[in-house]
Amino acid sequence: MSATLGSIGQAPGDKRWGKDGAVIAPAASRGGSAARPALASARPQPAGASGWRYSTQLNEQLTSAQCAQDYVDDMLSQLQSFKDSLSQQLTQRRLDVDGLNAQRDQLQQSWQRRRDDSAGSLDSRLRLSLGAPSRLNFSARGLDLDNLTSGQPETLVFAAAGGAASAVQVGEGASRDDVLRALNQALGPAGARCELDDSGRLGFSCSEQDWAQLQGSLTVRGGGVRFPGGVPQPLSLEPEAPAMDASSWSMDDHAQVRLTLQDVLRAIARLQQTRTAIDNAIAEARQSISQLSNSDEQSWASGFASDFNARLNQTADFNHLQQLVPAVLGISRYRVLALLSLR
Repeated sequence: MSATLGSIGQAPGDKRWGKDGAVIAPAASRGGSAARPALASARPQPAGASGWRYSTQLNEQLTSAQCAQDYVDDMLSQLQSFKDSLSQQLTQRRLDVDGLNAQRDQLQQSWQRRRDDSAGSLDSRLRLSLGAPSRLNFSARGLDLDNLTSGQPETLVFAAAGGAASAVQVGEGASRDDVLRALNQALGPAGARCELDDSGRLGFSCSEQDWAQLQGSLTVRGGGVRFPGGVPQPLSLEPEAPAMDASSWSMDDHAQVRLTLQDVLRAIARLQQTRTAIDNAIAEARQSISQLSNSDEQSWASGFASDFNARLNQTADFNHLQQLVPAVLGISRYRVLALLSLR
């Protein structure tokens, strides 16, 4: 069965990162209220001889979508309340700055829990990512594709977090595909990858949880053309601006309150777009579950085998292999055949 929820369209105006090779990974668990049932309400009743067929990937994606839905609903409720407070304060001559700051700080704390509370399915731009942990997009100063494929040849040496250094040949004679391939090979061990956006610009991404370490450890050494030679220099990385930054909101006077209100309205609109994407994803998953439950035995087995093989052969992560090996130890071909003969 094909993965129906591997990627969700972004809101207009966002960068879209093509050639996505994200690993399909189980959704991270969420503490407290996140321990929801695995969508029993979405499971169809057994139908015909095939009955219910459980799909691990769909269950993971549905659970992540529901966690994201809970988080977005909570943030919308807080922002609506904050918006009402700001509007009310604008009608008064004296502002309750302490009260507004308390609401703002609570919003910022909730925003900082976004990755955990959404089971890793919402990135910093509130884009929905099911089937793989959310990633953070960033740019790297000096790494422009036109610059890397023209001018004097140069060897750039990248290294991160004590890992082995990797060399990339750039300059005249290097094609765009060659540079992309070489950069991905060099940055892959550090958890980063480079891609082109819809405008053909070079961009980078990494798992959000790897960002802090990558930002402080990625270095480059050149030959004096694009980057200095000698001692490796830290590569300047600039993360994509988040969809919301409550810590920057000020409420010291009426003018600042008006500006904050505009930011809050934009954040509400963005969250509403994300809520729509989540609703569509859940509806799509339930439709896939319905189709899965009505498939015959042979179709289900074929789809499961294809899905299992694709997940196992992901090259960027060994998590699935680590989970699988203990489960299959001691299981031989003959034991499987003996079990099948009991049918």
